Amino acid sequence: MYGNKHIYFLFLLIFVAFNSFGQQKTKTQLQKERNESLKKIELASQTLKQTSTKKKASVGQLNALKYQISIRQNVIKSIEEEINLLTAEIEDNLSVVASLEDDLAGLKREYSAMVYAAYKARNGQDKLTFLFSSESFNQLLRRMAYMKQYAKARQKQVKQILAMQQTLLDENTSVEIKKNDKRLLLNNQISEKTALASMRKEQEAILTDLQKEEKLIKKDLARKRASLKVLDKTISDLIKREVEEAAKAASLTETKAVAILSKDFSENKLKLPWPTTGFVSQKFGLSRHPVLKLVEINSRGIKIQTSPTADATSVFKGEVRSVVLIPGFGKAVLVKHGDYFTLYAKLSEVYVQKGQTVNVGDKIGKIFTENDGITELYFELWHDVKQLNPEGWLIKI
Repeated sequence: MYGNKHIYFLFLLIFVAFNSFGQQKTKTQLQKERNESLKKIELASQTLKQTSTKKKASVGQLNALKYQISIRQNVIKSIEEEINLLTAEIEDNLSVVASLEDDLAGLKREYSAMVYAAYKARNGQDKLTFLFSSESFNQLLRRMAYMKQYAKARQKQVKQILAMQQTLLDENTSVEIKKNDKRLLLNNQISEKTALASMRKEQEAILTDLQKEEKLIKKDLARKRASLKVLDKTISDLIKREVEEAAKAASLTETKAVAILSKDFSENKLKLPWPTTGFVSQKFGLSRHPVLKLVEINSRGIKIQTSPTADATSVFKGEVRSVVLIPGFGKAVLVKHGDYFTLYAKLSEVYVQKGQTVNVGDKIGKIFTENDGITELYFELWHDVKQLNPEGWLIKI
């Protein structure tokens, strides 16, 4: 009676096991992403603490808070997804528990019916009386065989009942563990939402303070745009000259070396290490100013906000082709990687010189810390005379 049902529940348990395994991989991934996000928040918090030693509110502080808010929103989303996965798993487990309980009750009923049927077959006699009351030797043998088969059947039923009870116990334990995990996640979710609300409040306060300084911010923005214009022209002219010189290369060996290095660089797209630790405070291309909402900024590179005393490091092997000083951008270093170029600007000190060969991770220079306590590296990536989005080449973090 229960043979087919046992097969059905076997498939059900296998399905739930595989389903849980697939979800477990997803949960592991979610937990990994959440831990990485929390590390990013901690890093940005340390940077914010260092910049907050300056009493005056700054755009850098606003950017740090904006970044933390974005990452914390991802953490909350990750927690919600994990809660949903646990809820689905718990529902699956409870469904299996209900089915196992029903199956266990059926096995117990079968066992009771078997015992009662055997008792009726012996007319209430004990085993020995049942055997020796046989009317012939053949009947005795048949009764002995019957009792042997009956004993095996009972043992089989008992094993099935015990196995089913253990499976049921395991499922119930799994449900309780997952319910506890869910409770912990719900508590984490509440904590993260509280922290998010606090950050938003702090962001609003800084934004309000900065909006009062609109004139000064506009003046500072105009100064930075003028400096950036000088930087753009200087670097553009340098790269054009480098490209022209490469085109006139007299040596076939030099041409091959450039081609090999260029190919090597291009094959490392999305694998290049970041030139410093921190977070992107200014993205490539057009974006809104964090305070002046009607003002757009067109950035040809990215700014990476980091901690004071941080260094800029080379993202790939290459040769230092120029070290220049740009008012408002400090010192800048141009490194050539075949027909690719990387620029490291806003440096207070430079550790390399023109003509020097650098490898991945070699220190280029010390990043400049401005009067407001903000330390930012300005980083550009070029392919010949075309500017590229550096985030499309650096390793995803």
